[in-house]
Amino acid sequence: MKIDVHAHFVPESCADLLAGRVTDAGLPPGVIDSMSDLDVRLRHMDERGVDIELVSTPPWLTNPAPETARRLNDSTAEAIAPHADRFIGLANTPMQDPDAAAAELERCVKDLGFRGLEILTNVAGENLHEARFAPVYRKMVELDVPAFVHPQNVVGAADRLQPFYLTNFIGNPTDTAIAAACLIFGGVLKEMPALKFVLAHGGGSCPFLRGRWEHGWNMRSEGERIIHRPPSEYFRKLYFDTLTHSTPALNYLVETVGYERVMVGSDYPFNMGDFAPVKTVDALPHASDAQRAMVFGDNAVKAFGLNPKLLSTAA
Repeated sequence: MKIDVHAHFVPESCADLLAGRVTDAGLPPGVIDSMSDLDVRLRHMDERGVDIELVSTPPWLTNPAPETARRLNDSTAEAIAPHADRFIGLANTPMQDPDAAAAELERCVKDLGFRGLEILTNVAGENLHEARFAPVYRKMVELDVPAFVHPQNVVGAADRLQPFYLTNFIGNPTDTAIAAACLIFGGVLKEMPALKFVLAHGGGSCPFLRGRWEHGWNMRSEGERIIHRPPSEYFRKLYFDTLTHSTPALNYLVETVGYERVMVGSDYPFNMGDFAPVKTVDALPHASDAQRAMVFGDNAVKAFGLNPKLLSTAA
């Protein structure tokens, strides 16, 4: 099974929510294929060897007002229902209102069949370790579902990252590292070790900073104020997608975090995505067939608790 955990979707019935972003080409900036047409998407999935997508809204539609989140979730569930063997929803929740977000996540999992949620690397500038987000994290543990973590509103976007699309080239991977660091050093994974987070874009820069974090924790006192065990012990709880755009970088990722912590991610339908995600995994130079199978789908099945009957139908 080839399961893509990083794919963005907006139901056609919610196209009005894209109105302010559509360019002369009829698509939001950076989008090169239809955000809403499932027939087009299925054709591309078949061409690229993807069996199942876990679909989430694009980041700039994440954390909306509660009523908009509910509308997006209901519309997504309705749109993908005829293709339940190919698509699984990830909930859009209003993280700025953690109690409402927890309630919406529970509704999406129990009533709509979704298997997790998408959260951003920050919530209107607030880092993910803030205590007020605990209701969402507790609900994730209760329901045993992961959060897919995607960058948005990235650090430096208003000033030094303005030129050359650096908000994406540098800002996205940097903000993902900030989110991971806050989940670790802020004690979120210490307090709730059963939490599961899947980091977009190969975890951004954080896999390459892992050693620096470990050294800093040993040499300085700041990190010890909250966590009393090395950050590497919490880092190994994180999951990552494959979207690195570099075989050496992906190879470093799997050898650093383990094949059992990495899942396929394409970022469909954005132009910064991976147009051949299966070939990306096949290109790993040292992976065995069993290790590739973990990345292709086994890890997603376990982390998201996917239904074996659905998987057998998709196969």
